[in-house]
Amino acid sequence: MLPRRNLDPYATIEVADPLEGLRIRLTIWLLPLGAVAALAAWGLSVLAGKLSLPDQLLLLPMALGFLLLEVYLWRNPHGIRLVWQVALGMIAVYQIFSLYYEAAYKLHQRDGITPAALWFPMVYLMAFNLLSRKQALRFSLTYLALGLLAGVIGLVSSPSLNVSSANTALQFTLSNIAYLSLLYLFAYLRRHYAQMHQMAHTDALTSLTNRRAMQIKLDNELDRARRYNRPFAVLLADLDHFKRVNDTYGHSVGDQVLREASGRLLQHLRESDSLARWGGEEFLILAPETDLQQAHRLAQRLLEAIREAPMSGVHVTLSLGVACYRQGDTIAALLSRADEAMYRAKAAGRNRVVLEEQLEDVIIPAHTTPDTQ
Repeated sequence: MLPRRNLDPYATIEVADPLEGLRIRLTIWLLPLGAVAALAAWGLSVLAGKLSLPDQLLLLPMALGFLLLEVYLWRNPHGIRLVWQVALGMIAVYQIFSLYYEAAYKLHQRDGITPAALWFPMVYLMAFNLLSRKQALRFSLTYLALGLLAGVIGLVSSPSLNVSSANTALQFTLSNIAYLSLLYLFAYLRRHYAQMHQMAHTDALTSLTNRRAMQIKLDNELDRARRYNRPFAVLLADLDHFKRVNDTYGHSVGDQVLREASGRLLQHLRESDSLARWGGEEFLILAPETDLQQAHRLAQRLLEAIREAPMSGVHVTLSLGVACYRQGDTIAALLSRADEAMYRAKAAGRNRVVLEEQLEDVIIPAHTTPDTQ
């Protein structure tokens, strides 16, 4: 039995931020890297005899915390957001403590910003890349307020508060406000980009992948098939007599039938398969690592899924054409064969599957279920 999608019929496909997957992969690599960096900083400071109080108290717990988060992430990949929040919290605590320590004991010894303060704005960047815009803004404002409070307390308790120290603190405060403002603008633009990406790649009615996005997937799968000589199939499906549904029940019912049909199709696809609204009442399924017989079984499941029960009170059936990649194929040639097979299914009475190899042979008849449109 092939694994199927566990989706609500109306959930279909949710187009998330296109950078989400990249951030998750980076997190898996950066957590152990952060642990190594913390251990290296602690070890080198010990060797140099310059282990500060924040480093002494926090570097080893941070390294252990990063490693534990890595283990947790491998065991619970859906907990990625909790991992981000805990990791950011640990880094923020370290930075705030370091800022206090530098302001209280080191700033008066230098004419300029301290090395620890140079890294303080990096936490904003991490927050706006890992959290939602509102979460990142709340986190960053809290982080900045606590950091400034720690810096002020440190300056007040400093043995020598001078004009140079005050000027450095002022420039640090203003530059951090500027960083935060620019990052908020970046987050707004990122959200706008995600919305535009969704609109460009998603069908508005069904929330399925649209034709443009599916074309990209087809091209990528063709490149993979040519490079590694791997099979894949395309299934072109069309709801039978759909114009009659719109004429009889109205376009609102027709739209609901399309949404329910897309949900049923999704429920019977594998995780590796892709479903798109190809146009009107047509759907296209891309099935990687699938030969013609496997694609035939998949098509039969989809056929049964649609006709097994009415949708919005309307009995609907499906006609499917199936084609598989051949050496030297183009996407246009592959789709042409699937399209021809689908129209042969229509011509043979609908409510059935036709394979490309049957275009010159006998068409597979439907089971005893009649065309109920």
